[in-house]
Formats: sequence, C-alpha cells, structure tokens
Amino acid sequence: MKKTASFIGLLLSAGLALAALSSQALAADMMAVDAWSRAMPPTARVLPVYLTLHNHSDKKVSLIKISSDFGAVELHKTVMENDMMRMQPVGQIAVQAKQQVKLAPMGLHAMITGLTQGVPAEGNKLPLTLVFDNGEEINITALVRKATMPAKAAKHDHH
Repeated sequence: MKKTASFIGLLLSAGLALAALSSQALAADMMAVDAWSRAMPPTARVLPVYLTLHNHSDKKVSLIKISSDFGAVELHKTVMENDMMRMQPVGQIAVQAKQQVKLAPMGLHAMITGLTQGVPAEGNKLPLTLVFDNGEEINITALVRKATMPAKAAKHDHH
C-alpha cells in the first residue's frame, strides 16, 4: 500500500510539472516590447500607449484588451476621413502567426481615458495588463517619454 501511495504521489508530481511547462509554453506565444506612452501636458484627458507585439506561435492571436490602474484603455486605429485624421475604436488587434504588429503614432495604438491618477510625468512608468484571445495575459510597464519625430517627418516639418 505504501509503494502504491508513493507511485501515485510521483504521478501527481509529474502531472503538475507537465502542467507548469505547458503554461510556460503558452506564455511564450506572445511577447510585448518597447512599450511607451507619450508625455502629455498636466491638463491632458487621455494617454496614448504604443508597443510592439510579437506572436511566436503557429496561430493568429489577437490582443482583445489592455487594462491599467490609470484608467480605462481602448484599442484604436488612426484613419484619414474627409481629409482629417481621427481615431476609430477597434475590438481587437490581430497578430498573425510568426509575425509582429507595431502600435505606433498615426496607426494602431491604445488610449487610456478617464485618468484616475492624473497625468504621469515624463520618466514615470505605467503598469499595463495585455489580454489575448488565447487566454494569455502579459504584464508590462510602459515608460512615459517624449515622442521623437521620425527623420522623414522632420524633413517636412515646414508643411
């Protein structure tokens, strides 16, 4: 009886170890890098958030939600409509298998609204939780910094 109990305990331990390894493999499917938010004036009512998503899996995975202690977070894309740029909400941001998607100014991005802790200053950090349609969640930190103008835009700043 004692040997049977030891064998069952060994099987349970092995099962738990396999479960832990499989959750680590799932957690490795998505990666978020270069998260940042633009430094905004103290009177701002929103904070833009940018980052790059990498999908290391063999299947499309979509970002469906971002949460933050600083306020509600919406996923947006910038569109040109009637010669005006405007933000349009999107329900999710798909990242194809083995691809990456960059959330950047003038494109896909996240927007924190209803600021609960005021406007963070340059150098502050924003904790964010990214939620994906495969059940994966990633906790990241976005650095608040000044936006840098791309070289191409800098050459045409007189327009």
